[in-house]
Amino acid sequence: MGGEGRVVLVSNRTPAVFTPSSMEERRNLPVGGLVSCLRPFLEAQGGLWMGWDGNSDGYVDPVPTTVTEVEGISLASLSLSRDEVDGFYNIFSNRTLWPIFHSFPDKATFSHDSYRVYRSVNRKYAAALMDLLRPGDLVWVHDFHLFPLGLELRKLGWTGKIGFFLHIPFPPSEIFGIMPWARELLASLFDYDLIGLQTPKYLHDLKESLGHELGAEIDGDTARHRDRTVKVGSFPVGADAQAFQEMALSQVPSRVSRFLEELPNDRQLLLGVDRLDYTKGIVQRMQAIEQLLDDHPELRGHVTLVQISAPSRVTIPEYARERERLDSLVGRINGKFGEVHWLPIHTLHRPYSQQDLAQLYREADACLVTPLRDGMNLVAKEFVASQTSDPGVLVLSRFCGAAESMDDALMVNPYDFQETASAIYRALTMPRPERQRRWKALFEDVSGHTAHDWCYSFLSALDDA
Repeated sequence: MGGEGRVVLVSNRTPAVFTPSSMEERRNLPVGGLVSCLRPFLEAQGGLWMGWDGNSDGYVDPVPTTVTEVEGISLASLSLSRDEVDGFYNIFSNRTLWPIFHSFPDKATFSHDSYRVYRSVNRKYAAALMDLLRPGDLVWVHDFHLFPLGLELRKLGWTGKIGFFLHIPFPPSEIFGIMPWARELLASLFDYDLIGLQTPKYLHDLKESLGHELGAEIDGDTARHRDRTVKVGSFPVGADAQAFQEMALSQVPSRVSRFLEELPNDRQLLLGVDRLDYTKGIVQRMQAIEQLLDDHPELRGHVTLVQISAPSRVTIPEYARERERLDSLVGRINGKFGEVHWLPIHTLHRPYSQQDLAQLYREADACLVTPLRDGMNLVAKEFVASQTSDPGVLVLSRFCGAAESMDDALMVNPYDFQETASAIYRALTMPRPERQRRWKALFEDVSGHTAHDWCYSFLSALDDA
């Protein structure tokens, strides 16, 4: 990346303002996928990261409330009012855009009032950011919360490079076009210099929508609409493979150490790690476990699924209903098969640190990554990176971005309980040589396309756009 400017990241939220005293302390912090990909890069590179501070103070403040220096990063935190949080985040981002982009239009809410708040909050982000930008900065905007941010920055006079990356899937054009504001949102993308998506499939769907909704001309990696052009490309996100290798091999005690030590030697461990979200296929996964134990009674008492389902968007009705549905189903399955000293499913409704997860990944006989729809899903890559000489097996949904390159996983249709149950049984009974062969091929992919590689790939393309 050339030039004298900084890398400037903009996302819905900033990472927690916390300076760990050691690498061990850092690895014991829970982090989300976006932060785990971007924070190490920006700490090494230096730069600015702006986003909402996560609080609603009841006031409309047009400037960042704080700018804090943490580990070489300038964190600019923006405050939002309660009404802004509700319209921008709770309703339009999470009850309109999220279900549409994950191809669940029946779950979508369409509110013109919330759309107006969404646009006004994007203007607020732009106004705050303009006060912080310097000539030569590369601005990298992240995810669906901030589609129109590039447009708002241009209106305020920013002429420098702006890139946009969509972490979630882009839907087929007939689903995207359901939104009353589909054309406005697509047109705003032409104020960016580069648009990045996770996979070639999502890139194809974006191009199709640009052509269908706007009549845009598509020529390879360039889209043209009226007098404006934008570059588009696929930039698959990677995991920090080396960090997960190191954590998996470390002897540092964690919150899960005692649980793992107390597992009987004849007990096989299945693992699921997700946010609690209807797109993640957790309910369907439980139904597959029930099918597995119905089909293979010899496994009863000898296999346990640990399902981590970190709470997510708890004030949104769809998510509360998903929690109720999951808890009811798990209770029924545990009641059907459980014994005094054994339950088939353990659900843990809280986030875990990377250190905890790495140790669970290492010990799992199989990791079940079975979303109904997902942009990438870094759990699949973190699991592979954490394996040792006696590796577990990855059971992977065909409907997540990771499936595009992870051919040696056991691929499943998560809507098909029988197929998923059969794949889990195959994973539990797979001979070690086959497990090792599959893992080596998967690890070559994961270690060859890391989070650091992804950052440099996108920013280099933005610099050249």
